[in-house]
Order: sequence, then structure tokens, then C-alpha cells
Amino acid sequence: MNRQEKIGSLIGDIGIPILGFFFWNWSIYFICLFFLLDQVSKEVSGMIRLQSIRERVKLAPQVRIIHLVSFILCLLAVHFYVYQLNPKMIFLKEINAFFWFEDMGIAQGFILIPLVLFSERLRYKMNTKLFTDEMHVKHWYHHTVQVIAYLTLFLSLSLVLTFVQMSETVSFLCLLTGFTAITLFADKLSPFFPR
Repeated sequence: MNRQEKIGSLIGDIGIPILGFFFWNWSIYFICLFFLLDQVSKEVSGMIRLQSIRERVKLAPQVRIIHLVSFILCLLAVHFYVYQLNPKMIFLKEINAFFWFEDMGIAQGFILIPLVLFSERLRYKMNTKLFTDEMHVKHWYHHTVQVIAYLTLFLSLSLVLTFVQMSETVSFLCLLTGFTAITLFADKLSPFFPR
């Protein structure tokens, strides 16, 4: 991941959650939903890019399986973490509240979803023009490592919450620290991922 991508990721992965938590009164689950929205858009974009080079580059089937399983486990780990924070939460009700949450007179779902999709579309177009096939594969491996790192983060926080009660602010700061570390250092782990 180059410097510009890291800066863009920091803004999306760290900047928006900070604004959401401290200025828009987002709950931890709202932050997690924004994170999941961003991750799903990256997944779709990554799959489309890999599909476009499938004739020229062959990925081992176990690589795709590891990625898919890690992503599904990450989705579950996020919800388990939130459940540990608030066992009384009704997830569907919170998802609806996230979409219809208003800060400036308009439901944020109508702003955030197109914004995330537009941002990922721009990244997709830029990467399609600039990346070689090898760079697309390298980016996929990096994304897989990030997903595994996020899975580890949410499982670790869930484990801590079984023994230590944390306020939402402390929990948010732990989450933010994890997001920052993953954004800055996950690419260092990519070479260790099996190809």
C-alpha cells in the first residue's frame, strides 16, 4: 500500500469514526456498521478486479477460501464484540436507526452509502488504470491480511470484554487504536501470507 492509499484509508478508517463518535453521537455499533459498509464495498471491488484478470492470473483455490472464511468470521466477530458491549441490543433495530439517523436534516444512509460506493468506485477505476496484474494480486493479498487482522482485533476485544467491563469511550479508543495499527502496518504482514 503506497502513502496516498494509507492516507485515504486513515481518513476513512479513523477520521470518520472519530467524527461519528465525538460529533455525531454515533454508538459503537454505528461505527462498526460504517466499518462493515466500507469492508463490503472493498470486497465487491476486489472480487470484480480479480474476476477481470482471471484469464491471466490464477489464484490457488485455498487463497480465496481463506479470504472468504476470514471475511465471514470478521462479520460475526464484529457482532459478537458489540453484543459483549451491549447484550440487550437488537441488531436489526440498530441497523434501521443507523440508516435513518439524521444530523443535518437528512438520513445519513442517503449520504454515507453513496459516498462509500463512490469512493470505492474511484479507487477501483484508478487501480484498474494504474495496476499491473501482479499489483492487483498483491492488493488482494494485502486486503486478506487486513481482514484477518480485523478479525483478530474484534476477537481480542471480545475476549477482553469477557473479563473487563469497559465504557463505550474506552472501547472506542481501543477500537480506534486497532484500526490505526492495521491501516499503518498490515502491509508488513502480507509477505507471510501463503500464495
